[in-house]
Amino acid sequence: MTVGGSPSGTGSRHPVKIFANIFISFIGAGVLGLPFAFKEAGILEGILVMTLVGLISVKAMLLIIECKYQLIRDNRVAVPVDGTVNKDYIPDHDSVEDGLKTSSKSQEEMVNLIEEHRDTVSHKDHKEARISVDLSYGDVGYHALGHVGRVFVDVAIIISQAGFCCAYLIFISENLSDYFPHMKIVHWLCILLPPLSMMTLLRHLGSLALTSLMAQCSNLLAFAVVFWFDFEHIHNVEIHPKKMSIKGLPFFLCIAIYCYEGAGMILSLEGSLAADIRHKFKKFFVFTMFIVTTLYITFGCAGYLSFGPETNAIITLNLPKGESLDFAMIVKSFLCLALFFTYPVMMFPVMKILEVYMISDPGKSIWRGNVLRMSMVLITGCIVLVIPNFANLMALVGATCCTMLAFTLPGLFHMSIFKGSLTVCQVVIDWTLIFLGILG
Repeated sequence: MTVGGSPSGTGSRHPVKIFANIFISFIGAGVLGLPFAFKEAGILEGILVMTLVGLISVKAMLLIIECKYQLIRDNRVAVPVDGTVNKDYIPDHDSVEDGLKTSSKSQEEMVNLIEEHRDTVSHKDHKEARISVDLSYGDVGYHALGHVGRVFVDVAIIISQAGFCCAYLIFISENLSDYFPHMKIVHWLCILLPPLSMMTLLRHLGSLALTSLMAQCSNLLAFAVVFWFDFEHIHNVEIHPKKMSIKGLPFFLCIAIYCYEGAGMILSLEGSLAADIRHKFKKFFVFTMFIVTTLYITFGCAGYLSFGPETNAIITLNLPKGESLDFAMIVKSFLCLALFFTYPVMMFPVMKILEVYMISDPGKSIWRGNVLRMSMVLITGCIVLVIPNFANLMALVGATCCTMLAFTLPGLFHMSIFKGSLTVCQVVIDWTLIFLGILG
């Protein structure tokens, strides 16, 4: 999502809260497809590829942070000198924040304002103001490649976020159908889409805070139960796990990239820290991503080793039913609830971007906005009817938009913004990211 960060002085300072924000942004439904991906690629190949994808993804996301601060150093974005932050500033461009459209000062006016107050602001205050400037991924794309860069980012975010929502609908439908076999996916969509349409009508992300919290709690509880069953069950299974499979590499690569779906939120995560500790973001981020990658590998390996060749595309379908403690019912209930409430949160940035392109004044054209939102929910339902396979949809989204957001665009933007000042090593890294994005 491209939601802006917190203004200076109001961001997170507590390490646990910072860790939780980053962790939650990268733990989603994609992890449930990892055991099947390990079955396709093999244990050794899966561990190696997931580790490499994790390292490269972290490096690429940190390049976006570097681009932001290079833009600030070059005075290519407005730096407030009175402690306030002009978010999403683009010269001669209207900024949008939480659906409210506000006119930006022109570049000339902002420069005059900075010069007028420069002598009245201390060096420390000015430095903090520079740190507290918030940019979105699209803003970086605009400064790197012009309007084309912004459009690339917006299109990738729209397709990837909508793809996540489709995957959620498939997951919920398939898991509920496991208990109600007479119900087809079209029947579940008729039940799910109306309430989801109503929730997507909410105009502010804060209105979805409670549902987001419920979703994350449900996710963590479900993953904990799956983990517990895997390790409790693994010693009873005698299999000879596949170690490597070149044939399964492309599929696994796409699933692995999908798991790092939070790449588009990196600037929002950095902006959520208080201005005086944003210089520590890299340490927090690298540590958290090490934990996340370790969790991905452990979850994937444990799930595959527990069920071997019988591992399903969604690991929850392998859990036993009808015993004294119905693991499947517990986990599926948690996950279906989590993904149901996550759907409107994931659709939120899609609506904001589409409203900017399709509605001249979203704040006044409420009914047009409502029609657009309900239409998008209906479109996700239609996509699910065309591509009803969870694993294939994950791979498709990961291979297209996730690779663009995670690899291709960071490399392109970094080369453009740092043009003329890159070392040979940095150029090689940028071209490697671009190549991996195209290969994916």
